[in-house]
Amino acid sequence: MRGSITQLLRKRGYGFILGEDGCEVYFDRASFGRLDISALSIGLWVEYDIQYGFERMRAVNVKPFAERPGNTGDASSARFA
Repeated sequence: MRGSITQLLRKRGYGFILGEDGCEVYFDRASFGRLDISALSIGLWVEYDIQYGFERMRAVNVKPFAERPGNTGDASSARFA
């Protein structure tokens, strides 16, 4: 799945991703493995897997990806070098 970070509560260690499918998914510090949550920002495009829990869906294996969906390949839409 792909989506962008819409909410980020760094001090509490969690946030939300709005998927391309329109569903909002919760994530927390553990969702990123070795990536530090302080390196994230609202609007950042990420890839992730879904884990179904008792209370809600959770994004896991979250990682930033280089280009925004629908990109035509020009450098202006790149998120990372």
